[in-house]
Amino acid sequence: AGLYYMTSSETSMNTSESIGSPVLPGLLESVNDISQIRISQAGNETVATLKVSGEGWVIEERNDYPADISKIRTVALDLAQANIIEEKTSNPDLYHRLGVEAIDTADAQGMQLTIDYGNQSRTLIVGKPGPQLNKNRYVRLADSETSWLVDKKIDIKHDTAYWLRKDLFSVEPSEVLQVDIVMPDDSRLTIQNSNPDDNTFIVANLSDPESQVVQAELDQVTNALSSFQLLDVTNAENFAGNEPTMHVDYLLKQGVLIRLVAYEVDKDHFMEIEVDQAAPETGIEVSDATRDYISELQKMTTGWVFKIPSVSYDSMYKSEPDVLAITEDQLN
Repeated sequence: AGLYYMTSSETSMNTSESIGSPVLPGLLESVNDISQIRISQAGNETVATLKVSGEGWVIEERNDYPADISKIRTVALDLAQANIIEEKTSNPDLYHRLGVEAIDTADAQGMQLTIDYGNQSRTLIVGKPGPQLNKNRYVRLADSETSWLVDKKIDIKHDTAYWLRKDLFSVEPSEVLQVDIVMPDDSRLTIQNSNPDDNTFIVANLSDPESQVVQAELDQVTNALSSFQLLDVTNAENFAGNEPTMHVDYLLKQGVLIRLVAYEVDKDHFMEIEVDQAAPETGIEVSDATRDYISELQKMTTGWVFKIPSVSYDSMYKSEPDVLAITEDQLN
């Protein structure tokens, strides 16, 4: 009886001392030393390996393409600042109720995070949301029987592409001098900024100069690179053999040439992007700042093919008939 009392008292004391303490002690002080976060799901399948390289944070499963540092920072701080609210079950038979069962089973509900920092590595299973859905979460250290309710949401996504750096560039229509769209049949649509002061765009190569152009169609093209973002990315070598569905060149006022090669594969849309200086015959003087900008874009785009939203693809997929007003003869 005395032994039971001592054991029970010690457990209660340890539990009481744990309430309000970090679930990962010492991580907050070492958060800047985190070098890798591995995210795994049911069946012990790796979702993403986020790691620090010479160029910053990258995703191993996407050939070390840059990761979204803001999303990593949010997760790292949530993990570092997560404090214990309440002790939950230590019975493995009840783990599934909280979603903190081991992830090596095919029906595991939680996500497992392995965080490397300094010379330490900790593994945490992140289960279901707690009673306050957006404010707490059930968790369990993989090497511990005890599960906990913590005071952070710790929102972990199952999608590898979620962790990619999605923004490529943002080109406003006011920066565009000319757009050339070339289809596989070699038909070309050339859209020019006829008055750079007020950014009036026209079709420069109309078959019939008297044709009426729908300005809204041109606006779609000139706005297509505004907040241009990717959905996913693959190495260009893995995309060999696919036939392009169009080529699009954007010439910008500061002397930047953005060349896009577009593909449609199983109703998904992809872009290969080449960034360079404008040709000397354009007469545009390229500043040092613009050269630096081009260099940064080349680092982000060279050697990659990007999956893009269909709306971005459709806004550029224009031939001459697509931008002309419908005539009465056509209606009849």
